[in-house]
Amino acid sequence: MSSRSQRPVSKRSASTVFYSLALGSGVMSTFSVVFDVVALNTYSIRNIAYAFLAQWTSFAVTFLAVVILSIKWSRSGKKRALGYSLDPDFDRLRLLPKKPMLYIILAGVFAGISTLFYYLLIASSNASTILPYFRLVIVYLLMGDLIAEKDTPTIIEIHSIISILFGALLVGAKPGGFDLITLMVVLGPLNVSSALVTYFQRKTKRYEIRPGLRVDSLNMRVWSLLILNLVLSLFAAPFLTPDDWTSMIAGFLPLLGFMIGTSLATFLSVVMYIRALGRGSMAIVNSLSSISVVLGIPVTLVGNFLIPGAFGVLDGDSFMWSLRLFGVILVMIGVIALEASDVRSIVLIKVKPQTGDLLPELFVIKGVETAAALAGPHDYLLTIKSRNLAKTRSMILKRIQKIPGINHVETLVTIKDYR
Repeated sequence: MSSRSQRPVSKRSASTVFYSLALGSGVMSTFSVVFDVVALNTYSIRNIAYAFLAQWTSFAVTFLAVVILSIKWSRSGKKRALGYSLDPDFDRLRLLPKKPMLYIILAGVFAGISTLFYYLLIASSNASTILPYFRLVIVYLLMGDLIAEKDTPTIIEIHSIISILFGALLVGAKPGGFDLITLMVVLGPLNVSSALVTYFQRKTKRYEIRPGLRVDSLNMRVWSLLILNLVLSLFAAPFLTPDDWTSMIAGFLPLLGFMIGTSLATFLSVVMYIRALGRGSMAIVNSLSSISVVLGIPVTLVGNFLIPGAFGVLDGDSFMWSLRLFGVILVMIGVIALEASDVRSIVLIKVKPQTGDLLPELFVIKGVETAAALAGPHDYLLTIKSRNLAKTRSMILKRIQKIPGINHVETLVTIKDYR
């Protein structure tokens, strides 16, 4: 019997778990950014020095947390790791097989590049500005999907891309106009690297180590963070001065609380994000985690009211704040339109006699959210999601029908459902 069949039945639906993970990731990423912003605005340390210190502290905290979560405990007569509740695929801290480890290394390299530019931006911004910048990754992921599928974008997809792009640009506007250097960083290395990180994380999370057991998000976080830190250190080390090393030593204890806070918030955000990637498309996961865009403004305003200046410099110009709020609304309209445009379908499959197990092959098809083997008149049940019915037909069903052994495919389009 596989490990998957031995798991207890969840009391929550798959869609509830997916939405909880994606939205929870956005909430925790907000806290992560806030800790970094407050640290840099309340202590005199260069952003590049803080990046070096914070990231290696984060690795130590993450590594220790995963070691603790590897401790076994008995529950319902079964011994499981403490981390099982965070990710049912987790058993203990360990090295992963060669192929997913390669994906993790690639994800870590691009994460190192993205993180470097994040710290360069955050020193002169507040949470309400930084968080919308990261939503541009949805545009890159959506465009990547369209290029990979050699598909023509729909009106809703074009609307979403334009809305998210212009919304993020308005959020970053300043009284003197746009900061061209900031825009180049945001449109270039920051979000291109983030998109590639998401791509390789999803490939890693969907890799099956053995039937019913996929790569767990906790080990993914530990090893990708190690690679991230090595890459970040490689870029940062030449710019660290003797004064920076002195400020890191002097600032370690005063900044320790902030660094632990951002480490734990990022750890939970990444774990939930990776688990959500294993259940849904990259663009949709990122659109749901965009709740951080909405949270950024109230957190920044309330935080600066309680601790003036700690949450980033605020421009008192009401026009600029109105423009920034309008930009946030545009970003959210774009991501909500992208989410609401999805067409959901249920696919019932019959296979020819003597056909082997097709479940892994069916599950990896782009657009397939869940795949289950059945006992009865049908052999497999798939739940699929795409941005319109034509794409369901042309992109997903055609790939299913090309699999050797498939005898009959029946598609039921979901008209209305409750979650």
